[in-house]
Amino acid sequence: MSKLSRRSMLLGLAGAGAGAAGAARLATPAIAQTVPSGRVQVELFGLATNNWEGVMEHFHRDYPNITIRWTRFGTDEMKQALRVGASSGQMPNLWFNWGGSLASPYNRAGLALDLTDRIGDLRLNETLVPTAITLASDGGKLFGVPNRIVPMSIVYRKEMLERAGVAPPTTFAELETACEKLRAARIIPFSLGGKYSWMTMRFTDFFMEHFAGPDEHDKILAMESSWDSEPVIQAFTKLREWVTKQYFNPGFLNVDPATNMTLLYQGRAAMVFEVPNIDLTRLKRENIDPTTYAPIVAPSGHARRRVSGFQQQLQISARAPADVQNAAVLFATYVVRPDLAERHMSIIGGPSSVRGIMPDAQYPIQRQWAEWLQREVTLYLPGDQALPQEVVAAYFEAQDSVVLGTITPRQAAQQVQQAITAYKRRN
Repeated sequence: MSKLSRRSMLLGLAGAGAGAAGAARLATPAIAQTVPSGRVQVELFGLATNNWEGVMEHFHRDYPNITIRWTRFGTDEMKQALRVGASSGQMPNLWFNWGGSLASPYNRAGLALDLTDRIGDLRLNETLVPTAITLASDGGKLFGVPNRIVPMSIVYRKEMLERAGVAPPTTFAELETACEKLRAARIIPFSLGGKYSWMTMRFTDFFMEHFAGPDEHDKILAMESSWDSEPVIQAFTKLREWVTKQYFNPGFLNVDPATNMTLLYQGRAAMVFEVPNIDLTRLKRENIDPTTYAPIVAPSGHARRRVSGFQQQLQISARAPADVQNAAVLFATYVVRPDLAERHMSIIGGPSSVRGIMPDAQYPIQRQWAEWLQREVTLYLPGDQALPQEVVAAYFEAQDSVVLGTITPRQAAQQVQQAITAYKRRN
């Protein structure tokens, strides 16, 4: 693998899977890895919403000598568990992670197993969408097995837009007009769980893409262009404007992201900024017909259609015993085996990182996004993965202060830039 720059990580999937449908139906590849002969137990830290239990059931049937023991976490609990594990020397054998700066501390501390030299042996270069490997890479090396590509964009409840006489918006101006009409109909435009800040960030990132444009936004995320600049100030200004106009639910900074769909279920809100697999992890499990909801490519107003997005991967402990490592690698690659990936995606959610795998029609939001990603829509990393975590903390603090009205958008931009300057000085 060639060395990958931060900029090269801001890639999409256009065309990556459309021609590879046949490849995904190949027989199981001859993967060069060792299957433990004795009894082995692997400790897995994973998100509760990924429903690993369904995959584990099949894996245990195929490999009865290996036991995967799964500890479930919410999003922010997962981040905390990994931080505690790293600081205490008690990392699990196998763990879920995102990419970018959320994974790099574990990679660079030697905690995650370097799989770079095994990409060919494991056939990852043949079976995975290239962008999945790119987004999971750190400094030109691969420290995990990516299993999902996760765009983040707008999902709406059809009935709510119809009630307000609103058509699905295709431009930024139409989106703001839709919010006005929804407010006039006494419907909250967006339900938002702002606790922990990362869900609010989805909107701030979107506004930045709108005002800066793709090229400049990439430079801002790469800390090559100053945050103390007009596009960033405009993005924070727009965030404050939407708060003032009540386009979000009142008190959203105290709302847990796990409950952000509740207002839509209750018929009080129309839209969320979410990931595609909510049709599986939220709607189907709440016995709600997923066809009553639909996705929109967040309309940033540029010819290059992009949304924020990332990959999700399983990382293996570099310090686990050899037989445990082998078992962990076996499970991580089992998830993305071409002959099994469609089944696994229906369990843990998609879109899949495996070439040519399309979600079943019963998951219309995932299926639509898989089609968009294989055609024309590309991805940029969200701020909390593109930026160093020290800078992310400053970004979240500035953003939430703008929401509360305690600082101006210009002061927010300056605070983030000051954090970047301090970070560069230390590093």
